[in-house]
Amino acid sequence: MKPRTPGFWLIVATVGLLALLPMQALAGMTPAEVKAFAETKVMADQGDAQAQSKLGLCYYNGVGVAKDFGQAVAWYRKSAEQGNAKAQSRLGYCYANGEGVPKDDPQAVSWYLKASERGDAVAQLNLGVCFFYGNGVARNLVQAASWYRKSAEQGDARAQASLGLCYAAGNGVASDTVQAVSWYRKAAEQGDAQAKWGLALCYAYGEGVRQDHAQAVTWYREAAEQGFADAQLNLGYCYANGEGVTKDFGQAVAWWRKAAEQGDARAQCKLGACYEDSAGVAKDEIEAYAYYNLAGRTKEAARTNLSFLEKTMSPEARVRGQQRAKELQKEIEAKIASKAAGK
Repeated sequence: MKPRTPGFWLIVATVGLLALLPMQALAGMTPAEVKAFAETKVMADQGDAQAQSKLGLCYYNGVGVAKDFGQAVAWYRKSAEQGNAKAQSRLGYCYANGEGVPKDDPQAVSWYLKASERGDAVAQLNLGVCFFYGNGVARNLVQAASWYRKSAEQGDARAQASLGLCYAAGNGVASDTVQAVSWYRKAAEQGDAQAKWGLALCYAYGEGVRQDHAQAVTWYREAAEQGFADAQLNLGYCYANGEGVTKDFGQAVAWWRKAAEQGDARAQCKLGACYEDSAGVAKDEIEAYAYYNLAGRTKEAARTNLSFLEKTMSPEARVRGQQRAKELQKEIEAKIASKAAGK
């Protein structure tokens, strides 16, 4: 009998595994995804650390197999215990977010540290976040900035943006707006929305760069179009004040509405004022009441504006305003949930 090559046995094992997969695991997946999962499973079962990490990712994302965080963690752990940095980083993330295991910040830090010491840029970023906020470890801004830098120097855009914020605010490093601009720009050029917003602020106020409102608008707009609420809010201010762009309250309202729909109380308060004063929209005391009502949960200015508005409204109008506030809150919650679901 002719000897079989190793590739032959891999094909046999793959076909056998495909036959055992439940049909619901295959629904909605391409044949290539299912085949790749099966091949990876064979290698993972043989102890290959890289395949184990990849298999964990398949379970985590539901690629080629039904999504299963518990299985993802199990395979990440097998790989992590062999020293695979990506698996260690991913296992840390699972502990940080309580996915497949109970949430445990100290365990997250432990795994992030192992991966970070092996040079994993994502783990270094996440470890920096842990130190910055004191999640699972004593808060230490110097350590946060240090880990951000290690990740940023490997080109991670989120770490570059975070390091820029550290320089802008003097968190863990000496305040240096020129360095802030430098790191913001590196991240912004990779498409990071937060960095674009930070760079826009620097241009708007002349921090670390010559003041240039037109450049500020350019960067605000890029971040705003990516859905970054702070940038949408600031772009609205630019249109309202005619800074770097032709004054246009209609455009201001449009951008404030986008931020308000993400739950931004500042934008909700501004919309309330627009509806009250007929700025960029038709005057509507019911809408004004509703936006002030929502924003007033966290903003004193909105509560003050609402108290003055109520004095000019009839009892019936106030009731309608309260009803509209409830409807508006449901609309906003639905949009936030839809965005979170990626729809």
